[in-house]
Amino acid sequence: MITARRKLLGTAALLLILPVVAWVILLNLGLVATPGNPVKEPFNQSDRISTIKVIKGEDGEIRARFKNWSEGDPELSAEEFYSILLERRRNQSWLFMLLDVTSWTGVAWVFFGFLGQAVFMARMVVQWRASEKARSSVVPPVFWWLSLLGSSMLMVYFIWRWEIIGFLGQSTGWFIYIRNLWFIHGRPLKGGEKEH
Repeated sequence: MITARRKLLGTAALLLILPVVAWVILLNLGLVATPGNPVKEPFNQSDRISTIKVIKGEDGEIRARFKNWSEGDPELSAEEFYSILLERRRNQSWLFMLLDVTSWTGVAWVFFGFLGQAVFMARMVVQWRASEKARSSVVPPVFWWLSLLGSSMLMVYFIWRWEIIGFLGQSTGWFIYIRNLWFIHGRPLKGGEKEH
């Protein structure tokens, strides 16, 4: 019982630590940007409203100012901003437009998000099959493991996308999945029952 709970806590900790390690590696390779510091100057197309401000310059012209903590706050005129967007749009592949990304790194992140969603969806297929087999509503332990893994992957994906709603939606269930696994792996086994 104690060993099973230790494994559960170790797995949960690993699911939290691995994405952080992966992010640090990608950051050191220059494949992801820190907020306000674009990989592709003068801005990333994925920059959010918090890093791009539309201002009226001293000359009365509308300008775009980009928050960049390392190099000050560069500004572009409306025409410069539009021409950069137009040029990037011309050079962007249909796949990048479909996935709303600006690089192959973004494509890899979206694939990771799809994989997380597939794992999260697989839990329902597993639960449905177990219930059909038992002719009763059954929630097998693998349901909670798939929930935990899929939810962790989706939380990492939503952090990359800066999607607070998706992140909160997945993180609220995360503790419930761990608690259910805690109950399953902490209860004494009944006669003839196998440990999961």
